[in-house]
Amino acid sequence: MDWQLKELKTDYINYGFIHCLDASSDWRDYQENGILDYLQGMKKTGVVRHIGLSSHTPALAVQVLDTGIADQLMFSINPAYDYQHGDFARGSASERMELYRRCEAEGVGISVMKPYSGGQLLSAQTSPFGQALTTYQCIQYALDKPGVLTVLPGIRNLEDVKEILGFLDASEEERDYSLIGTFTPRDVTGTCVYCNHCQPCPAGLNVGLINKYYDLAVIGDTLAADHYGKLEKKASDCISCGHCDMRCPFQVEQAERMKEIAGYFLNFRS
Repeated sequence: MDWQLKELKTDYINYGFIHCLDASSDWRDYQENGILDYLQGMKKTGVVRHIGLSSHTPALAVQVLDTGIADQLMFSINPAYDYQHGDFARGSASERMELYRRCEAEGVGISVMKPYSGGQLLSAQTSPFGQALTTYQCIQYALDKPGVLTVLPGIRNLEDVKEILGFLDASEEERDYSLIGTFTPRDVTGTCVYCNHCQPCPAGLNVGLINKYYDLAVIGDTLAADHYGKLEKKASDCISCGHCDMRCPFQVEQAERMKEIAGYFLNFRS
């Protein structure tokens, strides 16, 4: 830490990270060997402004979040890991989504690592799904998850940097990752992942955002209910035309879900 401060010519560091915790024993070590106390002491003095956690395991991330010390989570997010494929595919699809929602509800920002699953998703030969995804599809997939603030792909050279920057000008079609709906696991099918591939809605609803605010409100995020209340079009404006049901790659019965969401927020206000 002292070396970093000297080399950066500063008297503080924005984030001090607890790195790569993939087992409960790792977390115990941080608590018992004095490193955690040291890090928290530096935060109290202002040398470290925030404490971050880096992990691949939802259960362990939740264990650390329960202490309330983490301001940021660095976590591996991509379709392979979320859908239980790969060395770091820890936790079920639903368990991982619950972690993302919790982070957003509690104001813990997620920085995504390994968005390409170590490059495996970029080739049909190495992809666990037998289909290649593009870098833009992988980045958009991660950005659509609750709580995600940044996506940090691996960089090998200047050409990689130029390609990633092209994401800023990429079309919706280039970012569209709806093809992953063909290989989602059973515990994800029927669950909205806020991808908005059901758009455009004939009634003008932002279906993904409505679902997101609902899911966050259910787990106790009061700000989500406030955000929902400010939407120009709400779930009660759904005309049950079935357009979104037919387009959803995850087979969500959105028309029925809009009725559920409308009822929830009606009771929430009353």
